[in-house]
Amino acid sequence: MTYRVAVILILILATSLNTFSQSSDTIVVGSKNFTEQDILGELVAQLIEEHTDLTVERRFGLGGTGICHAALLAGELDIYVEYTGTALLDVLKLPLINHPDEVFAEIASAYREQFDVQWLPPIGFNNTYAIAVREDDADEQGWTRVSDLVTAAPKLSAGFTSEFVVRPDGYPGLRRSYGMNFGTTMDMDPGLMYSAVADGQVDVICAFATDGRIAGYGLHLLEDDRAFFPPYDAAPVVRGETVRAHPELRAALAPLAGTISDKLMQRMNYAVDETKLSPASVAAEWIKARATRAAPTIAANNAETPAAGNGVMRFLASKRKQLLSKTIEHIQLTAIAMLIAIAVGVPIGIGIQRLKSARGPVLTAAEIMQTIPSLAMLAFLFAVYGLLGPVPAITALVLYALLPIILNTYTGLNEVSPALIEAANGLGMSGRQKLIMVELPLAMPVMMAGIRTATVWTVGIATLSTYIGAGGLGDFISRGMARNDARLTLLGAVPAAMMAVVLSMLIRRVERRLTK
Repeated sequence: MTYRVAVILILILATSLNTFSQSSDTIVVGSKNFTEQDILGELVAQLIEEHTDLTVERRFGLGGTGICHAALLAGELDIYVEYTGTALLDVLKLPLINHPDEVFAEIASAYREQFDVQWLPPIGFNNTYAIAVREDDADEQGWTRVSDLVTAAPKLSAGFTSEFVVRPDGYPGLRRSYGMNFGTTMDMDPGLMYSAVADGQVDVICAFATDGRIAGYGLHLLEDDRAFFPPYDAAPVVRGETVRAHPELRAALAPLAGTISDKLMQRMNYAVDETKLSPASVAAEWIKARATRAAPTIAANNAETPAAGNGVMRFLASKRKQLLSKTIEHIQLTAIAMLIAIAVGVPIGIGIQRLKSARGPVLTAAEIMQTIPSLAMLAFLFAVYGLLGPVPAITALVLYALLPIILNTYTGLNEVSPALIEAANGLGMSGRQKLIMVELPLAMPVMMAGIRTATVWTVGIATLSTYIGAGGLGDFISRGMARNDARLTLLGAVPAAMMAVVLSMLIRRVERRLTK
């Protein structure tokens, strides 16, 4: 039985993989999960679409440097925009170099030799890390340099991105270079850091030098007086195989080279984060201005900015096609995962009810799966498969759904009256007949309760699949958090919650019918 279920699972996953495979004329453009990366991803994608005959697939909002780099090496991405300092310290693990040209030469050579990945010319801006505090606090305390925080640090709270907390060019290196430790540190989403420090929830954040919210939230960047942070010049990185197959990519992306300054990138970020323009429209405006050699006009668009009265409805109307598409993706992820989980979980539940010695190990293994954080599970399965998209996401959802299905199947069968089992034996029923005609029907209400619980969990956990490019309603939630845009967050969260409620009600109705 276990062998057959495993074969079915592998066949379904292989079918999913074939369904989502790409043709050789499709260029997959990726981005990390913050505003600037979405804009840069759109710039790359739109330039390729405009100057070549290639088809572009966008896989934006991926869960950080590790996911993007691994996906590039695995062939799941063809191109994304990386930062030189990140490549030097976080990917290559090389010693700190402060000169921009030296950094670029070093990483371009190493990427070419180690990964067969090409670095295209830098875009022009340096989005280095910066330590930011509230302007009022800086004036009151006389803080102008990072070293000014050393004495006060034990009394301050800091909000850092999860990457900054662990990277050598982040908090660990900052502590060594400046000899300071903050009283408390919090891992925060990049989109929430700025409002958190502005509202007084934290005192210090790791800002990005080109982020438009620095001015919008009245923050002050402290001088890196010990030159700790390396240069973070942004540049496209492309798989060598992709460049060789499509040399026209170099010419298509040439307009990016050295054309976006720190201030312009800050304005473009501000347009998305504060005036609520879409990254696609900001990128399109830049490309249009570049073609006519005019200065880009980054201004609020009334169609995308909340308006009085019917602004929310107008926003919903403008997103209705995307909402439908993402809802369908979410339903597909949930449905496939639940079908596999039921096909695997119910036989396992039956097995441990028959073989009592297997109950402890099986339930312990299923419980351990529940304790693994969802993002960690997704990242691990991505590393195992080497694939972005639905396959690792569905596998993770199956693993999380197994416990209530296995446990409730076992419990339901265990609660069947022994007298009824004896009666079935007296009628001369075989083991299969007893299971199908007596035990499963009587255990069905408890089993369906487990399936209902697993389904609700799966709908919620599926929202995190966005970080490995699986799509679904989590795309809206991720983008909303990255831009601190409550409308986008709710656009994903509310339908996901409604989906969980509706599916729970439907399963409960099926349960009642089966009980009758």
